[in-house]
Amino acid sequence: MVRRKTKVLAKRALRHIRPKHIIKMRRAGNVIQDFADKVGLVYFGFVDQRSDEHRLIRGHTVSETHQDNHYCIGTVRGYDAMLSLRNDVVRMLDGSDKRCRWVIVAIDLHSKVDVPDCYIGHKDREPVYAAAHRRLHPLALRGVELYPQEFTNQYVVHGTASNALLIQDIVTPQVAQVIAGHFAGASVEIEDNTVIMYVTTEHPTEKMIETALSNGLWLSELIDAQVTASQNKKEA
Repeated sequence: MVRRKTKVLAKRALRHIRPKHIIKMRRAGNVIQDFADKVGLVYFGFVDQRSDEHRLIRGHTVSETHQDNHYCIGTVRGYDAMLSLRNDVVRMLDGSDKRCRWVIVAIDLHSKVDVPDCYIGHKDREPVYAAAHRRLHPLALRGVELYPQEFTNQYVVHGTASNALLIQDIVTPQVAQVIAGHFAGASVEIEDNTVIMYVTTEHPTEKMIETALSNGLWLSELIDAQVTASQNKKEA
């Protein structure tokens, strides 16, 4: 593991000094910084995952070799939010290495009630998620209403069997329809009461980031409303 980490970091260092990579990162930085200014986020740039100065965006993409660039933090529509461009080399289950790049938006829920951890993953990204060796497993969603085929063709919902019904209360057929139609291939993770949006891309655009943030806020507001309604029903 130490040997692989050293190798990954050495390859990254060589790649980062190439003119093409420098231009690409500068362009991405300009896009993210302009967007941060537009929505009121504070831009910090590169952050070291081993430093306590900034809060680490967690989720299944956290590793000993990941790198967060163009990190931003602030409050949007009353929610604490973080934005970053994360790079890593992921060891796949077949032993190969895959270089990955994600735009990540993380939003803290207001709810103090523990929301079950789950991952709503686009099927194109399943091999990378499987390589994270997560404790969550694919769930067979069943309910009174059928889930839209557009959603089941694109996404897999992961969770624990003990939380399956609670997760279905979040990912209802109606929510699934919105995800399939409006999330533009993004994957979603809920961990420690934080909604984390992942967009896999080499070339982030302002529209892409804006869509991820908007969708993350929509889902966060929906979950908070569901939790509040459930609590009120219990107290009635």
